[in-house]
Amino acid sequence: MAWAGAWAQPALRLDQWPARLQLYPRNQLSQCTVAISGRTTAGDVKAISLVVARDNKPYQYSKITPDSLTGHFAFSPVIKAELNQYSFQVFVHGVPGRDSVRVAFRDSIVCGDVFLIMGQSNAVGQYGDYTFRSTFCRTFGIHNFNNTYNPADTAWCLTNTKEGLTCLWGMELQRMIKENQGIPTAVINGAVGGTTITSHANRDASQPTSLSTLYGRLLYRASKAGVARQAKAMIWRQGEAEAANNPDVYVRTFPQLYSYWKQDYPGLKKIYHSQINILTNNVVNAGVLRDYQRRSKYIFSDNEPIATVGLSGYEGIHYNEAGHYQFGLELYRLIARDFYGVVDTTGLGSPNLQKLYYSKPGQDEITLEFEPIHKMCWPADTTIIRNGQEYTQRMSNFIYTDYPAGETGLIKSVTERGNTLILALTKPVNAKHLTYLPSSYQDNQVGFYVGPVIRSKLGMRALSFYQMAIAAPLPAAMNLRAAAVDTSAIKLSWDNKTDSLTTWSIERADTSSIFTQIAVLPGSSQTYQDLRDRNLANSLKAGKLYQYRIRSVSLRSASDYSPVVKAMVQDVKLLPQLEVESAPAGIGSGTLLYPNPADTQVTVRLPLEWSGDRIWLTLTNEAGKVVLQRSYQMSLGATSLTFSVATLPSGVYIVSLGYGMGGIKCRLVVAH
Repeated sequence: MAWAGAWAQPALRLDQWPARLQLYPRNQLSQCTVAISGRTTAGDVKAISLVVARDNKPYQYSKITPDSLTGHFAFSPVIKAELNQYSFQVFVHGVPGRDSVRVAFRDSIVCGDVFLIMGQSNAVGQYGDYTFRSTFCRTFGIHNFNNTYNPADTAWCLTNTKEGLTCLWGMELQRMIKENQGIPTAVINGAVGGTTITSHANRDASQPTSLSTLYGRLLYRASKAGVARQAKAMIWRQGEAEAANNPDVYVRTFPQLYSYWKQDYPGLKKIYHSQINILTNNVVNAGVLRDYQRRSKYIFSDNEPIATVGLSGYEGIHYNEAGHYQFGLELYRLIARDFYGVVDTTGLGSPNLQKLYYSKPGQDEITLEFEPIHKMCWPADTTIIRNGQEYTQRMSNFIYTDYPAGETGLIKSVTERGNTLILALTKPVNAKHLTYLPSSYQDNQVGFYVGPVIRSKLGMRALSFYQMAIAAPLPAAMNLRAAAVDTSAIKLSWDNKTDSLTTWSIERADTSSIFTQIAVLPGSSQTYQDLRDRNLANSLKAGKLYQYRIRSVSLRSASDYSPVVKAMVQDVKLLPQLEVESAPAGIGSGTLLYPNPADTQVTVRLPLEWSGDRIWLTLTNEAGKVVLQRSYQMSLGATSLTFSVATLPSGVYIVSLGYGMGGIKCRLVVAH
């Protein structure tokens, strides 16, 4: 349209334009591009400008000329993922000398991260006294947590408002990311109470965003928000519906649901997969379902199972506020590790059993081995007070051999050793499987399970496992010996060998008795030399006592440790040495060392009187650094010594040989 009167608004249509309160997903540079484009049909529009403000302060300004034929124009301003809000104003400009006119304005725009929630009632939990609210914590669409959705509800809003309700732990997640990482977030929750996994996996292939399906309603909201392809993680809390009825359905259906997520939300980097709590329904295969959730980490590489057995405030199916706050904290710590660079040094996840094996040939001891990062704790007895009476529950009563027909209460004592728990049994057993926690539980005191659970020292609960096979015992090392090889090494030797699938783990400690693995050897090995290298900080130190132990290790099990053996190396006394290229008496004239230059091996001529005695060889490079140090016991009549330089870099070296109160010192050139 033409300009009219003083300044009527010109014809301008915006095709891409931010909504108020919109969150744009950030990229790897922690920023995003806000696409703004449109078309003008007014012939006297000479230019269009964009003004970007950051917290109401000028941030960017751009001015462009629309396409002369189509009137098309486009801007691509970049904003940062930070606790600041951006606004955008579009102005049109007419003939020179006239004022510009603002034709569009949007404010409260941020850049940040998007997380999705799906599941049933434990992903819905809301509490009216939760008061936290922030302009940097957002959601999209009005979700009433039932099986209907109004397609007109496509507005951005703040979480914890009338139109932006989500679950308490989801809002806690947003709060902690905002306060600790300074990143705005959007959480879009599609959970509905009482829903089955089958209903979640009901995807209309011809119309994935169909509002007639539970799956489609979440995808519809995420797509309308423009974030479906950039959502970082799916938080999945579901399974109670199947555990109470038909657990096998869950195991069959989850892979299909997972494949749909990866198809429709291609930016997902993690699936946080909750392992459900113990229900009261007497369904044995509920343990199979929980074990599948535990193993999801190994079936799908991006799954992270989270144990809920032992969460605060459990009430048989649901949780009180304390349980939701605790879950929010634990979920946040994992997300901070996975997306915000927080280094995990203590084991933020739920300990997941890696190996389960008989650790003694008599099969009266079983070892549970979790991920190396965890330091595991065996729980004390739990005392429950109900109606004025006290009840005690022991962890050993919830560890079962060959569940459900086997035995329990067989644990005599437990040794905590880093990431392992060693269970000494009251008797030898021939069990094939071990189960931690029952498939279901109901008592006359509380009614549901509130007993002890295995935890890490951080307090994270171990994932329960069901009918996990107990591996057979491996052979322990027999007759381990340690002896110093003069000043250069400590040699370990033992008598037995193992099969080709087993290795020997060699561990060393000083007098502090803190053992560290220093080598892994094939099962056929029977010796190991711990070489001294003065240039390595963790190398052997002269005059210091060292302790050694070894054990056989396979993919499924490990033996008990060998008895500890001890040894030390002594320093070499500094010996007076002759000048370079000088020869001691009795060696005669001629070449002391050949070939020189050398490639692989070097031979040194020795005086006859050195035969039958010990000599010391040292090679020093031009910087004075010792690169080789050995000692040799010469045989009677020997007049030469040969050693290898094949692994040394080309260069000039000083060769020193010490004997008694004298020695030889020569220059050697190594040339490969």
